[in-house]
Amino acid sequence: MLFRSAAIEDEQAQARLAQTLTKAAGATNEAVKQTEDFISKMQLATGVSDTSLRAAMGRLALSTNDVTKAQDLLSLSLDISKATGKSVETVANALGKAYDGQTTALGKLGVGLSSAELKGMSFTQVQQRLSDLFGGAAAKNAETFQGKIDIMKQRFSEFQESVGMQVIPILMNLFNFIDEKLEIGRAHV
Repeated sequence: MLFRSAAIEDEQAQARLAQTLTKAAGATNEAVKQTEDFISKMQLATGVSDTSLRAAMGRLALSTNDVTKAQDLLSLSLDISKATGKSVETVANALGKAYDGQTTALGKLGVGLSSAELKGMSFTQVQQRLSDLFGGAAAKNAETFQGKIDIMKQRFSEFQESVGMQVIPILMNLFNFIDEKLEIGRAHV
């Protein structure tokens, strides 16, 4: 059941992100696939779940309406997340709001920028300052013992999802076979 559940949750998260990217950013099927590849690589390099990365990516795509810009901000979100201990979704939400012109949530993250600084800077300036402060934090975290454990957990999670995706069709065939045999048995009774 664990394998099946992981596969189902992963498939649902993929579908939600694909819909968001298509509707908000006008992404093509190819762009959605490339984004999934980007998220998979990021997951296995940092130990952050693809489900969390997809949720963060979707939030950023809603603000930017641009897949490439959302990916850039997702990378920054991950760096800030690892440096501050905040979840990547929380950071992405704050960055998305800042992109939309509302910097309050970003100021509350404790990223080293005052409310006055945030209000006086363009989003591009804020992004650059955050990159200067936190850039590379996710990669450095991946080199720590905890980072390596997180990466192993994500690899195991991906294994569960893969097994689940393989088991579901086999189980469906088995149940169809059983249903068919029961119908034949009922016809003779």
